[in-house]
Amino acid sequence: MRHSILPLPFLFLASLASAQGDTGFLRGQGRTDVALSYSLDSYDEFWVGDTKVSDPNVGEVERTTYSVYAAHGLSNDLDVVLNASYVEATADGAANFPDEDDLQDLTLGAKWRAWQRGAGPGAFTLFLAPGIKVPMSDYEDNNVTAIGDGQVDLRFRGIAHYQAGGFWASLETGYDLRNGAPDDEIPLHLTLGASAGPVTIMPFYSQISSQGGIDISGVPAQGGFPETEEEYQRFGLRAYGKVNESIGLTAGWLSTSDGKNTGDVEAYSFGLVFGL
Repeated sequence: MRHSILPLPFLFLASLASAQGDTGFLRGQGRTDVALSYSLDSYDEFWVGDTKVSDPNVGEVERTTYSVYAAHGLSNDLDVVLNASYVEATADGAANFPDEDDLQDLTLGAKWRAWQRGAGPGAFTLFLAPGIKVPMSDYEDNNVTAIGDGQVDLRFRGIAHYQAGGFWASLETGYDLRNGAPDDEIPLHLTLGASAGPVTIMPFYSQISSQGGIDISGVPAQGGFPETEEEYQRFGLRAYGKVNESIGLTAGWLSTSDGKNTGDVEAYSFGLVFGL
């Protein structure tokens, strides 16, 4: 039996997933939501250490991501989530880096409402949100056009959420244990939301802090890009529109305000959400 989909975009947008974070909303027992999304991110400047540069050998790097996201409510207090992505990457610089396209990563996780209490005109809720990310193919991870880092991540995260009427705020943070060349990371994602009728608008801010690694300038000639200390600060905006009781549309934009050993990325995304 179909149900009314939630009035907000909950989907992860694959290559943008870590740049947006999750929110403090659950599906409800027995309910399933599925989202199909498309995103395009690009950059023609990047940070070598803390210095922003451009390089004609690299040129402009573009990544196109197609992803499927699903969330199912095992109970009113517990969701299980899945995200899978296919990524295409190109660079138009003089060095002629090869195009890459392959299945990228599969992310499996859970979100459990551990504590809730009324606060002022609304309610404050705490969630535990552990997860695991695993590569779905032997994709290229050591090139300018690499589509991922190619290792397993264990994510120990939590979410603090406050809601009062149609206004809410979610803060996701924790510790990501990265079982490969990249060092561990501490993510921080803040999302604000406001709903008016069938439309929800959500500005967000994201920060990734790496716990170690090398600068791009220290990458040896034979390659070692997964070992770089990649950090960034990004901000953006998402919007959701409810079409009917079972279908919704999403769109998003983000930009990079600061970084370290990463691209000065700007991205756009679009999605279609189904309530099953």
